[in-house]
Amino acid sequence: ELIGSVILDLLSPKIETVVNKVGEVCGPFRTYDMEVLAGKPDTTVKLNEDGVHLEFDLRNVYWCTRLSGERSRLLSEINKGEIIADAFCGVGAFCLLAASKLGCTVYANDLNPAAVLSCRESAKKNLKRSAGSVTVNCGDAFDFIQNLGSLSRLPDHVIMNFPLDSASFLGVLRWWPVLDDMKDVNFHLYTFARGDDPTGDCSEDLDDKFPPRDASEVAIDLVADGLLPEGGAIEASRNRRSLLDRLGCKVKTTEVRDVAPGKVVICVSF
Repeated sequence: ELIGSVILDLLSPKIETVVNKVGEVCGPFRTYDMEVLAGKPDTTVKLNEDGVHLEFDLRNVYWCTRLSGERSRLLSEINKGEIIADAFCGVGAFCLLAASKLGCTVYANDLNPAAVLSCRESAKKNLKRSAGSVTVNCGDAFDFIQNLGSLSRLPDHVIMNFPLDSASFLGVLRWWPVLDDMKDVNFHLYTFARGDDPTGDCSEDLDDKFPPRDASEVAIDLVADGLLPEGGAIEASRNRRSLLDRLGCKVKTTEVRDVAPGKVVICVSF
């Protein structure tokens, strides 16, 4: 409480409440418990990220200010007026940036009703004079991604920022129609990854055939497994970047941030 009071004194009036994170991010809505150390017993957050105003209750949604740099990086890969689909949009920071700054048409989705409500309210406030738009759905990402295949125009970019399990949703792409004039769709999938430990419990699986992989290579293999599962009658393989590239995926990776010793978030774009 003393630390909270000191922080409050230093940052007031911009900061009205100081909280301490208790436990880990968990549950289907990716939230975490917290305790108020100082200030008002109110966890409503109002912030401005690169000109976009957001408001949400931190107790009820997932938010990470440290990802603002990654949102800026990803935004630089988007062209004006493109169609964006965000399967795990949270409170909609990236969606609103793309719509307000680039005039993009954004289809957004999140399982958390509180996050969806915040995204919709923020869209009303931020997009009054913008050529862009944000349409927000509350539902399962599997259904959302599947339904993208029935749009009259496929999205230019699909964002899948659920590092815990994003790759498992790739199988739904098998339900998309195959058209002769089908456009390229750029996917940006975020996943947790650790490099292989040559001294760990699984070291016996590492040999000349399967040399140790770094975190980026592990992340690419997770994507490959989601797109083209192996196992059973098909012997599992590793280092499948070349396979994906032969299929036209043009895979590239970006290390986003560390989350634990040896564990990072990787963005795999293809």
